Amino acid sequence: MSLSEKLAHYLIKTKGIEDQDQQEILAFGAEVLFGILSGVFITLGVGYVLGLHILIFYMLFASLMIRKTAGGAHSAHPTNCLIITVAAFNILALFARETFAYVQDFLGYFLVIVFLIGFTAVYINAPVESLQKPLHPRQRKILRKLAILSVLLISVTQFIAYYFSFYSLVNYAVSLVLLWQYLMLTVLGHKMILCLDNFFNSIYKGGETCEKN
Repeated sequence: MSLSEKLAHYLIKTKGIEDQDQQEILAFGAEVLFGILSGVFITLGVGYVLGLHILIFYMLFASLMIRKTAGGAHSAHPTNCLIITVAAFNILALFARETFAYVQDFLGYFLVIVFLIGFTAVYINAPVESLQKPLHPRQRKILRKLAILSVLLISVTQFIAYYFSFYSLVNYAVSLVLLWQYLMLTVLGHKMILCLDNFFNSIYKGGETCEKN
């Protein structure tokens, strides 16, 4: 039994929940919460080893704002999701650190481009819902507004930081991870995650190839 299952079982037993639907909702919530927390700590842990934890902290914060309002492509397995998250954030943070010297003179233009891409992607696609957890029309409307607000809030913060020359490297790194999150709102992003899922499954099971969606 996983830690999330143990937590859900403990809460169900403690609160005396007998309704099957409520038990499933609680179990799902515990799994999601544990997945988020473990992903954050492991991603930061790897980042700490690589000296990237400060960048990754800000990247995670901005990413979660978009992810929790706009949604995005989901991996079919929690382990795959964890691997993809840890790899994506650390690779992007490392890329930001190594290439910042070449783009710092054009950072303002880059921020504008990222904002336009993000606003367009969110306006057209958000919220991207999970097949396992479809949204009600009212939920979709609220999440859509929150997603657009998140893009605007993050972008305004970035432009203010750029204007006063604060945290320029962090600004660049956050922009890169935002592009990743915006990609996850598109069909291409979903196909990428599907391909990665099939790749990992081929390793687990041995021999399967990436399938087209």
